[in-house]
Amino acid sequence: MKYLLLGVIQGLTEFLPVSSSGHLVIFQSLLQVPQSIAFDVVVHLATALAVVVYFRQDIIALFTTELRLLWLIAVGTFFTALIGLLGKDFFESLFSSVIAVGFFLLLTGVVILLAEWRGRGQRGLPDINIWDAVLIGLAQGCAIAPGLSRSGTTISASLARNLDRGLAARFSFLLAVPAILGAGVLQAKTIFKAGTVDLGAAPLLVGFIAAFISGWLAIKVFMNVIQRTSLRVFAYYCFLLGLLVIGLSLLHSG
Repeated sequence: MKYLLLGVIQGLTEFLPVSSSGHLVIFQSLLQVPQSIAFDVVVHLATALAVVVYFRQDIIALFTTELRLLWLIAVGTFFTALIGLLGKDFFESLFSSVIAVGFFLLLTGVVILLAEWRGRGQRGLPDINIWDAVLIGLAQGCAIAPGLSRSGTTISASLARNLDRGLAARFSFLLAVPAILGAGVLQAKTIFKAGTVDLGAAPLLVGFIAAFISGWLAIKVFMNVIQRTSLRVFAYYCFLLGLLVIGLSLLHSG
């Protein structure tokens, strides 16, 4: 049951601008579930599959009619990887701190509000350029920090660059695929070296299915939400959760 819940949380929060890694750290702590690299790999692969299934027509177009967009995604991915590799030790150290998750959730809220204030949504697909890809890729790299939402930072960076709201979400989700798969490969190498998956097959399967279904539903809902209304409600949620996490952590440590 615990792994079913964690799978659902991963799927929902990976694509809503509220930080999946932050929620996993919080709920693993609440449920007293030890961190499992194997479980993390499986649920992240499930969410990557959810993107591929939902955006299958867009992905086909990347390799046929939208080669320029494919190139820009490659550029963004390069800068995401650069941040990830350079800050690997720093980011890994943050996952043991629930208070750090709280502060990064607050930062996510600030980023979303600034983007909503700054963005005008005046630029479409023909207008997106290499500097947009660089900035969005860097934003995604920084979102390795638990509590700093990947979709929140990438979509906010897109909106700040005045990209159309639908395009901002589409580019963010397509950019997520190589990032999630790349992280999965690196974590899989760690599992291979350890020679164990530290969990049975059942929790991994349950987590995978739960993350895939909830991830697909989250994308579907979010693609409708972003084109119809502001993302400010997600910022307020991050503020509330961030303050709650910090407060409870300080109370518990005291």
